[in-house]
Amino acid sequence: MKWNLEYRDDIQIIVLTYFGEVTAADIKEAAVARIDLGKQKGVARFLIDTRKVEADEFATTGIYDIPASVYPEKQVERTGRIAILSPESSVSKKMVKFFENCCTNRGFLVQTFQDYKSAIEWLGPKPSQQKTERDK
Repeated sequence: MKWNLEYRDDIQIIVLTYFGEVTAADIKEAAVARIDLGKQKGVARFLIDTRKVEADEFATTGIYDIPASVYPEKQVERTGRIAILSPESSVSKKMVKFFENCCTNRGFLVQTFQDYKSAIEWLGPKPSQQKTERDK
């Protein structure tokens, strides 16, 4: 497996980390697992760490299929957020930008970041913190 998935209870975010060379099949498999874990935990905030990934140049079709096919099949709502930590590789950066554009064009909230702190801030506070701030 060229990816790792975890639920961060402290910040109520699903974190998907890619590493090494990934294929279109790896990307699609990880996306399905991320969505399923998000539904299981009741979370729609995701951090995708691509800093150490080397995407296959032919992964474009798999990347396109995620917002075009996987999200509709899995009934992913457009109210969630996906923050992506930008990869070091120039080929991978192009793939991440392509994914961001495909998602944004379909109404999903996706943004790429250079650093962890900015990504977490953009994802927003935990749902319990949002209620507390509104109640003040």
